[in-house]
Amino acid sequence: MNVIDAVWKRACAHRGGGPGDRHLSALLLVHGTMLNGGAAAAAVGFEPEDLRAAVEACEYYGLNGLAGLIRELPAAADSEYDERRLDLSFQDMDPEGLMLPAAFEDRYRATPEDFDPVERRRGVIAALTSRRWSVHQ
Repeated sequence: MNVIDAVWKRACAHRGGGPGDRHLSALLLVHGTMLNGGAAAAAVGFEPEDLRAAVEACEYYGLNGLAGLIRELPAAADSEYDERRLDLSFQDMDPEGLMLPAAFEDRYRATPEDFDPVERRRGVIAALTSRRWSVHQ
């Protein structure tokens, strides 16, 4: 697994203490709900502080259009018109679901120090070949 995938997977598990990790984790929650359940599900499924954290994460990753949309999510809880409008805006903004992964990869490459280091596991072969083997041990 490469470093980008490991950081993404860690954020999905809500681990990692760097600012990039925390922002990615907060954004994945709301973004995933939007992808799977739409604006109304995100509007009723999160507390205002969760939505604020997602907005801050969007700004951190340069996703200002998505930040604006998330700011409007509470309207989807009370209005079918707003729910549909926000769902369509989100689909138009990110029809392939690639916006967030691309923004994350760009940010990681620009500021890897904002993310906790990824521990690399040593493979079995590497572990075995790094030992000094002797028939007398």
